[in-house]
Amino acid sequence: MRKTSVFTVLLLLCIISSCTSKKNPGSETAQPFNVIFISVDDLNDWVEPFGGHPQAITPNFTDFAKTAMTFTNAHASAPLCNPSRVSIMTGLDPRKTGVVSNNAFYPFRKYLPNAETMIQHFKREGYYTAGYGKIFHKDDSKTEPWDEYEWCSGRPKPKPFPGHGIKFITDSVYRYFDWGAVNDTITKWGENKITQKVSDFLEKPHKSPFFMAAGFRLPHLGWYTPPRFHKLYDSLDIALPDYSADDIKDVPSIILESVKKDRRAHDTIMGRNVWKDAVKSYLASVSYIDYELGQILDKLKSTPYYENTIVVVWSDHGFHLGEKSTWRKNTLWEESTRVPLLIHVPNHTKPNTKTNHPVSLLDLYPTLVNLCGIMPREDLDGQDISGLLSNPEFTLPKDYVTTTNFLGTAIRNKNWRYIRYKDGTEELYDHRIDPLEKTNLISNSNYLDDVNEFRSYLDK
Repeated sequence: MRKTSVFTVLLLLCIISSCTSKKNPGSETAQPFNVIFISVDDLNDWVEPFGGHPQAITPNFTDFAKTAMTFTNAHASAPLCNPSRVSIMTGLDPRKTGVVSNNAFYPFRKYLPNAETMIQHFKREGYYTAGYGKIFHKDDSKTEPWDEYEWCSGRPKPKPFPGHGIKFITDSVYRYFDWGAVNDTITKWGENKITQKVSDFLEKPHKSPFFMAAGFRLPHLGWYTPPRFHKLYDSLDIALPDYSADDIKDVPSIILESVKKDRRAHDTIMGRNVWKDAVKSYLASVSYIDYELGQILDKLKSTPYYENTIVVVWSDHGFHLGEKSTWRKNTLWEESTRVPLLIHVPNHTKPNTKTNHPVSLLDLYPTLVNLCGIMPREDLDGQDISGLLSNPEFTLPKDYVTTTNFLGTAIRNKNWRYIRYKDGTEELYDHRIDPLEKTNLISNSNYLDDVNEFRSYLDK
């Protein structure tokens, strides 16, 4: 009898240990977390919690930040849609996969046929997976094995196109380069369709934990929004990004050649005196996404899922609106690599808190796997950043992040940005005194030790 009792106790302890190993942080139940994974295309730091533009009107981002950890030094692993999203969803560094551009590496499965995406991994671990909108690039979103998925497209446009007649830009730089208020019902926007799909999903009972992704395309060009979001800014004298004509006098010729068309576009925008109008339309697009985000968060709060659902809000990369005479993205400068990132974990996140520790979007995959207590992946290139969610001063093993594009790689830590291009030329910026990256210090011998440290890392 005594042996039987000991065996029974040991068996019970094993069962308890198995259950508690999957407990949510701070939870008294073994119920796994749900995940709502919200992406916003081409969103830079022009949202209130990040302070990138003094006139941004984003009350729902602000309210969400009160319950979340705000990562003020988060960066994309690639500054362009396809490579960034492939990296996020596979957990693999672009320097390893070689996926560094859009159409040349699309569909991504042609180049990474065996990569297990976040969707596949959560599904394999018993999660119900649903997606709406742009999660991967183009039709790659449709081909992953979701339990349910819908593209949710649509965006009313002014007629005739383009609404501003900047023919040079639309012909030679980017055919979507246009903006304006469009007087049509809000249900015609794909963003609103996504919100309705998410709301319908949250109203249903789900027997399994779920991983649900929602991908808004705005503020991706063209910046067409319902008029009420433009009207938010009608009474304001729109502030323009910091700009000086000689800002890029000390950068290598390889990047000057890459952004040549953008520089001509900038001259056109300034010459036609529509820079403020463009900035206003970008801000209006951000405010519209803020509205849809608020609708989703309000719906979540009205359901039983709120107490047990992780919410992640992220952008795939930043966006230039005239800084360094540049428009759009795909540079290795701060405006292009830095992204808004906010994470809320019930009973775990320290609310209304910011951290300046450098983190990468690569870190989302391993972090969510750990928080949800599912099988870890040893082959992921990011690091688990969940320690920062309860302690913004937490020190991660890696105190820098990298961003790679077809031109080279940038390293960003708390104080520095170092860039090395494929031809060996370099840039160095001290963010403690030069957050706008106006002075390239690479030729200053006083910083040779810092440069050699970065060089050593990339040489490895």
